[in-house]
Amino acid sequence: MDAKYKEILDGQKKIGRTVTMLSSLIWVQEALGYLPKDSIAAVAEYTNSSVNDVFGVATFYTQFRFEPPGKHQIELCWGPSCELFHSKSLMKQAEEFAGTKFGTTTADKQYTLRGLECGGACALAPVGKLDGKLMGRLNQQKLSEELNKMKNGKAGA
Repeated sequence: MDAKYKEILDGQKKIGRTVTMLSSLIWVQEALGYLPKDSIAAVAEYTNSSVNDVFGVATFYTQFRFEPPGKHQIELCWGPSCELFHSKSLMKQAEEFAGTKFGTTTADKQYTLRGLECGGACALAPVGKLDGKLMGRLNQQKLSEELNKMKNGKAGA
């Protein structure tokens, strides 16, 4: 196993976490931003699982990505609660801002747009994650402000 994967995966044990196939995939993605092709075999070896089983889990959960994300990540929930509060119009706004469609990364690798099946905060619908920061009660003005902060290098400010 590649030393970088061993170091990443051993991090779970260092903080007393139970090591599972799913937790291992999450740790790799959090460390690298995505799951490189060779990470599947590393997780399989680390968890004493088959490559097919690990790949099956990785492709079942939509939060896993297999390509490097852009510098900025724009994720908007399209679940039922968020859709009732016009998340589709926010998605269109984000697509126009970035110049690409959801599920893709811009050619310059600046923005990755992804839909969230559930942001886990239905009471705050519509919600999104902008560079990993969960934001609720989004509207076009609030989204525009946050996207402009992202563009000007002031995200999270």
